[in-house]
Amino acid sequence: MRSLANFFRPGSILQEGVNQYVFIANILSLIFSVITVALLLILVILFGWTATSAYITLTSGLFLLVVVLNKKGLYNIGRIMFCLIPVYMTMLITIVGKVMDPNQSYIIYFDSRFILLVTAVLPAIAFDLKERTKIVITLGSTFLCLLLFDPIHNLLGIGYYQRGFDVPSYYFINYVVFVAFFGLVASIFILKWKAKQSSDELETRNLVLSEHETKLETSNKELASANKIINEQQQELQDYNLELENRVAEKSRELLKANEELIKSNNELRQFSFTVSHNVRGPVASLLGLTDIIKMSKKPEEILQIAGFIHKSARELDITLQDLSKIIDIRNELYKVREKILIETEWNKAVAVVGDIQAIKIKKSFTSARHIFGIRPMVQSIFYNLISNSIKYKSPDRALQIEARSYTLPNQTVFEIEDNGLGIDLQKQKGSLFKLYKRFHQHVGGRGLGLYLVKSQMEIMGGQIEVQSEPDKGTLFKLIFQIPPDPDKQIFFENDSAQLYYDANINNTVIIWKKKVSSNEYRQVFEAVLLAIKTYKTPGWIADLRFQGAIGAEDQVWFISNVLKVAFKNGLQRIGTVGFSDPVRKEYYERMIEVTAKLGIELRVFDTLEKAIDWMDDVGRMEVRSQKEA
Repeated sequence: MRSLANFFRPGSILQEGVNQYVFIANILSLIFSVITVALLLILVILFGWTATSAYITLTSGLFLLVVVLNKKGLYNIGRIMFCLIPVYMTMLITIVGKVMDPNQSYIIYFDSRFILLVTAVLPAIAFDLKERTKIVITLGSTFLCLLLFDPIHNLLGIGYYQRGFDVPSYYFINYVVFVAFFGLVASIFILKWKAKQSSDELETRNLVLSEHETKLETSNKELASANKIINEQQQELQDYNLELENRVAEKSRELLKANEELIKSNNELRQFSFTVSHNVRGPVASLLGLTDIIKMSKKPEEILQIAGFIHKSARELDITLQDLSKIIDIRNELYKVREKILIETEWNKAVAVVGDIQAIKIKKSFTSARHIFGIRPMVQSIFYNLISNSIKYKSPDRALQIEARSYTLPNQTVFEIEDNGLGIDLQKQKGSLFKLYKRFHQHVGGRGLGLYLVKSQMEIMGGQIEVQSEPDKGTLFKLIFQIPPDPDKQIFFENDSAQLYYDANINNTVIIWKKKVSSNEYRQVFEAVLLAIKTYKTPGWIADLRFQGAIGAEDQVWFISNVLKVAFKNGLQRIGTVGFSDPVRKEYYERMIEVTAKLGIELRVFDTLEKAIDWMDDVGRMEVRSQKEA
């Protein structure tokens, strides 16, 4: 339907108001053409082909021509033809019919007038009131045909009375027709005029309504814009409040952490004060007293004996100072990364350090969790102190049994060591269990430092220690090690020039150079690398040199002498590089090949960082297999 309607629309854009008249004229032209054909068929069926049949056919074709003219843009001619075709073709057909067939009925003198009368409606349909000339032409044609209907017939000798009809009131029909014509025209155009007024008023109202809608839409947009600004301001205020709350919460956490550190430091200070007053002051007092005595002694044997006492007091003072040094080192060292440590390896090392354990039954089970993430020297120290603690406080009534086991929890690895020794009365001693120089069995030798070191080391590694114990039944220590969120990328140094991180999965330090570096930046980064090598004894490092730029000869010599050789002494076995064979580093590359070959360090060059990491991983796995086979 839509495509059919589009067919009847004008072929081009017309002036406002004309489109609808052309559209209506096209539709009615097609309808009239169809009606004309239908009328022709009826006449042919009833009377056969007559003299007027060809003219009726022509009329149908002329109505179709109207549509064609309008589609071509000749809409004025098309609409005038639409109004005139039924007028003049009716006159032509009625005259031709009377001339060609003298025996026609008198009725044809009346039906033609009614058809002409109907054509008075067409100008009102096809034209706007403003198109007065076209209306006058088309209506005038209808009026003339009605007015000259009888004179033309009489002129051609086919008038009503000339044909032998004798109804005296025949001419009265003209008055009826003219009255009907003027009444019809007046009615139609008055109706059209009123419709035009209503249309104009409606258009004016629509225009006013459109203006109001535009103003309302503008107001709505302004209101929406204002609401948007208000919402944005509210959101900004909420974000600011949230940020303020986060800052306050962060500051509160920092303050709480600082307060906890302060409390811890205060407690440690008290512990040190206790140590100084009881462990340092005693040997010092003994030394002072013995030196006073030796001044008064004259016998050589007495002096020799007093010298032995002085040596003993000095040894006790030295041991105490060494203990304090260990504690200070632990608290001041900045450990940031966690190594992937094979539990069984470190356990076996600790057992070997303890010494003779033939009389001890040790049971171990590390299959549920083979690794922990921590600091290797601290893990060794913890294992050693806990084993030593079990041996030191074994029960004299039964053979010592030690059981060690490990298992995993979400984001945690748990290590437990349990013995059947003397045990501890936790109800009395729990608050003092991990304090400095606290001993719970006075008949057993010891300085009360081991558990304090274990707890301190676990806290440094971010872990926890828990204890379960009953007197004369034994003790269970539970060590909870945290699993880092990114064990393969634990960043411990970063600035504008480079990023250093420790990959626990391959036990390697990784260096990512970010830009072309100066001499100071180059040395600063490798000093941090060397410190990591010394601290964690990593067997290799990987360096991505693609953005590093060229390194001067002086810095090359410094690196080989002060970094590479020292790192080799601390266990460096291999180096993986990315971009080292770039022409800008040709001299440096050739020098490194020569130096690493002499030292026995394996140097490899790769296209990508991923390939270098895979190589380090493969070599590490091969070494582990070799150690197991050995």
